[in-house]
Amino acid sequence: MESESNNLETGTALSLDEAADLISQTLDVSEDSFVEQPDENVELPEVDEVVEAPETDETPEEEQYFDIDGNQVSLSEIRSSYMRQSDYTKKTQEIAEQRKYYQENQRDINTLRSEAMQGIEALKHQISIEFRQMEYPDFDYLAENDPGEYVRQKAQWEKREHAVRQIYDAENALKQKAAAYEAEQHQAQIQETSNRFFEKYPDLKDRTKADEVFSDITGLLMETGFSEPEIKSIADFRIIDLLYRVVQAEKAQKAIPNVIEKINKKPVISAKENSRKTSADYDRQSYEKFNQSRSVADAAALIKNLL
Repeated sequence: MESESNNLETGTALSLDEAADLISQTLDVSEDSFVEQPDENVELPEVDEVVEAPETDETPEEEQYFDIDGNQVSLSEIRSSYMRQSDYTKKTQEIAEQRKYYQENQRDINTLRSEAMQGIEALKHQISIEFRQMEYPDFDYLAENDPGEYVRQKAQWEKREHAVRQIYDAENALKQKAAAYEAEQHQAQIQETSNRFFEKYPDLKDRTKADEVFSDITGLLMETGFSEPEIKSIADFRIIDLLYRVVQAEKAQKAIPNVIEKINKKPVISAKENSRKTSADYDRQSYEKFNQSRSVADAAALIKNLL
């Protein structure tokens, strides 16, 4: 005899068979809902080709030339360059809009995934109650004494087991999709942070300098006790910017003893030479200013004078 329990969401009675059918229907809908369309328009179009003007029978006007950085450039070349740049800018803006739409669409899909996960959790709870309340059929007895009932209950039980497998498979698939979405969002944030960082510090676009800076930042985090996963999870521009400034300040502080030693080794200036200020005078003034303020800016100015 099949038992019944209250549906968690509606409060109506729901048999195990009905729960199994509901699971199958839910999974079928979810499967179709989460088919993500590839973003076919994210590649930059080629803009190197120049659109040629149609041929006419009119006599062409004399070409005008302009001096640009010592080079003679024709008016037609300037116009073609402008058209290419204008077209490139337009295409870039279109692509930016497409990417924005794609990201918003992905957020909507991820929201649907979250809602589906909640529904799956409710169904899992419901079906677990049903299984606990019913006895496992004695298939050996039924096969020997009531073959017809054996076939019916066997098919019914296999249907329920199939529904359980479906729900767990769907749960795992949704978790994988959600994890992929989080990774994609994290990568997008890293790219945005990178763009903002190099825009603020253009001199670090040099690969050698950038590698040194990020190595110093990583070393600082590891010394502070951050684990490798924690370091890789940092993608906020504000945090990266703050870490960079801390590293730079620490470097300036470590250089101060050498600077002081260098100043102390400066030769004594004779009275005759006092008629005008020398580089040593400026070095000492910088040192005295730093000694009073102890600021990173004054330390950097002092180090710069001594280089």
